[in-house]
Amino acid sequence: MNPILERLPAQLGATSISNEFVDVVVLVNKGADIHALVDRRTGVDVLFKSPWGARRPGLWPTTSTSLEHWIDSYAGGWQLLLPNGGNECVEQGVTWGFHGEAAIVPWSVVAHSGDALTLEVSLISAPLHVRRELTLDGPVLTVREVVTNTSPQDVDVMWSHHPAFGPPFLDGSCILSVGCQTVWADDVAPGTLLAPDSRHSWPVVTSKDGSSVDLRRVPPPSEPRAILAYLEDFTSGFFAVTNPTLGLGVGIRWPLEVFDRAWLWQEVHSGEGFPWYRRAYVVAVEPATTGPGQGIATARAKGQPLLRLAARESKEVIIDAVLFEGDSAVEGINDDGVVSFAAAGTK
Repeated sequence: MNPILERLPAQLGATSISNEFVDVVVLVNKGADIHALVDRRTGVDVLFKSPWGARRPGLWPTTSTSLEHWIDSYAGGWQLLLPNGGNECVEQGVTWGFHGEAAIVPWSVVAHSGDALTLEVSLISAPLHVRRELTLDGPVLTVREVVTNTSPQDVDVMWSHHPAFGPPFLDGSCILSVGCQTVWADDVAPGTLLAPDSRHSWPVVTSKDGSSVDLRRVPPPSEPRAILAYLEDFTSGFFAVTNPTLGLGVGIRWPLEVFDRAWLWQEVHSGEGFPWYRRAYVVAVEPATTGPGQGIATARAKGQPLLRLAARESKEVIIDAVLFEGDSAVEGINDDGVVSFAAAGTK
């Protein structure tokens, strides 16, 4: 049995798929989260784990806000955010909670084999049905996701993916590669590095104190930093994190026709108070339909694009995640999940 499965509470409904390259653990009863993405060559799980870990649902404490509830259930890993992203708000006469319903409700398993898993869920807060097919082919995990508006009226949504990376994979030697050209700092909570609502060219940004910072360099745990920003003007829908020390990298590619931007989140032992208490060391690049990550009502008020699903319309997206050997910055990931590298050691 997969040792990760043995450590997880049974109520989370954890299951796995695997091949000779990759082990994947999915929490069926908690948003169908991809909880672990393990490189079998090194035994390293590349995904972040929250300080409080994965907990039995019955032990989650009562909370006063949807943000607190979402954090209570957050074990790290890779979530689907739908139909909302960021702050809770009232939409279509109901509260759409922080980061949406899809990542906190139980899903159903439709089919399961050694290297493939199909799940589905129907949401309550929005008239959406979601079907996810996870398949492994060599070192590539493919996530095929179909979102269907089951109602006879149009619905606006925010749709994004929330893969987060942490130790033991993440350290100060890591290189972040992204196929974007622009960095737009959040105008409310940009973190400690960037001025609110400031715009920069990727990868070198100007910090609040006027110094130049290369965002391709992941800071070590000893350099506190927090960033919330939005990456735009993509020429290629991909990002990668490479750890030269381990000779291991992870890359994700996605279609820009659906996700034309991404959120950048870094928390390096910086956030004081709830929820991190300076305990988190995490980097995430999150393909998204919409920014900022302040809830759909705020995004609409600020004139930012939303994804509109017409009556009975379905929208499909295919995301590939690949684990690879390497020690360099990444220039791109092709349709087959093959990674191309920049010059060795480039940051």
